[in-house]
Amino acid sequence: MRVFVRPASLQDGVSILSLLESVGYFPEPISYAKTYRKTIGDPRFLVRVAEIEGRIVGMATLSLRNQLGIGGLLACLDELVIDSGLETDEKGVNRALLQATVGRARALGARRVVVHANEGTNPQRSVQPLVKSA
Repeated sequence: MRVFVRPASLQDGVSILSLLESVGYFPEPISYAKTYRKTIGDPRFLVRVAEIEGRIVGMATLSLRNQLGIGGLLACLDELVIDSGLETDEKGVNRALLQATVGRARALGARRVVVHANEGTNPQRSVQPLVKSA
């Protein structure tokens, strides 16, 4: 099955909330909705979803900011979530999300990309990226 990665839309909010809950995050729904709307409309953040056959099976968020020490744009992978009940290739979804998200950050001019998603999350519920910091 083919993994398709695309920018998240406003209509994806409920599916992403369900995905987050499936891996152990339980945000308060109204706060989540407000944060989601602000995040997908803010150019300092990238939110990507992975789909298989039209169903969202993964999500990644990345924040962008200038850092003086590197003299330019720093990108940080903040969240990488893969459906815990995924019956297909979890590593393939992980890889596709990372490539699309990090690739977009580099296309936007990021001089450095930090890939340490889900730090502080219970290790059994978090997904560890397949690649190290770039």
